[in-house]
Amino acid sequence: AVDCNSLRPEGDYLSNKDMDELTSRVNVFARAKPEDKLEIVKSLQRQGLVSAMTGDGVNDAPALKEADIGVSMGLEGTEVAKGASDMILTDDNFCSIVKAVEKGRIIYAGIEKFVSFIMSVHFAEVLQIFLCVVIGLPIMRQPLQILFLVLVTDLPPAIALGVEPGEKGIMLVPPRPKTQPVVLPWMWRSIVANGMILTTCIMAIYLVALSAYAGEFYQDEIIRDTRDSCRIWSAGSNPLSPKNFIDGSGTVKDDDEMKIEEDDTIDECTKFSIRRARTVAFISLVWAENLRAYTARSFNNPVWVNTFGNPAMNKAIFIAQTCLYLALFTPGLSDAVMGLFPLEIRWYGWVIALGGSIACLIGCELFKFASNCCSPSKKAEYNAVAH
Repeated sequence: AVDCNSLRPEGDYLSNKDMDELTSRVNVFARAKPEDKLEIVKSLQRQGLVSAMTGDGVNDAPALKEADIGVSMGLEGTEVAKGASDMILTDDNFCSIVKAVEKGRIIYAGIEKFVSFIMSVHFAEVLQIFLCVVIGLPIMRQPLQILFLVLVTDLPPAIALGVEPGEKGIMLVPPRPKTQPVVLPWMWRSIVANGMILTTCIMAIYLVALSAYAGEFYQDEIIRDTRDSCRIWSAGSNPLSPKNFIDGSGTVKDDDEMKIEEDDTIDECTKFSIRRARTVAFISLVWAENLRAYTARSFNNPVWVNTFGNPAMNKAIFIAQTCLYLALFTPGLSDAVMGLFPLEIRWYGWVIALGGSIACLIGCELFKFASNCCSPSKKAEYNAVAH
């Protein structure tokens, strides 16, 4: 502690430079006059710090007004002090300030997680459609499917992230500067990286599904009028071998003389194949984004730490999954409205979709681990939270 006479050794206050040097290294000033408090607040603000001032008397009003956050006492404080302050402690307990700071940090962290999650999944959804157009693949999703993803799959989990409970050790993280943006550089890298991981996994699933149901990848080849044959995956126990071969007459043959459906025609590869591949990719994306929501609950901890600790997130994922299966299996809604045909994708379509979502989960977790180890600013925050 330092006596406030050090601020004015010869009656006049120190120069701004000397004052700032003194306040930057001293934690406690004793026997402070009202004008001393005001000078200390100004000095801290010159250094770019966020200053909070507590007081209860009339003489404290100038410093309460000048501070970034003026805190007055609700029980013992004067009306002048209350009017000059930004916050009033109704119980006159300084511990309430600490609780308020912690709550503010939790809310701010929730905003960061909300923005990071919603931007990463939207970036991935746009990039997937863009790649389909550029490469020449059939467009992966129909308009109502995109609307479903935005309103049902993305929004509820994002809102749940906004009310995420505070992580252990959040008060050990150093205060952020006033000019610090909500989305930090390492968060931008996380948004892009997770979006790329999601895009890579779903695009891979879509290509596998096109190969399974259409025997081709490019839209022009799939719907070509002169197309008279194709190879698609078998409906048997081993879809990879053998493969069904449909010739121009509509006859289905099998490389190993395996029994197959007699009513299959070339429409299996042209008319019905794209909608089946879209259905597989859509299911996989919904599952992947729901798993991604759980990984987004923490920038530092792995997904298996307190996985279901946010009741709001659990409810959001339950709602999203319920709406998914209603959209898939409600007659009239699934095919005529949503353009989804889950009964046509066969058992291996579900396996393909599951594989894509799990691959996305693993990829996002691996990136989180790598960024915790390699990003200096993120590593410092991780160490503070972890210890």
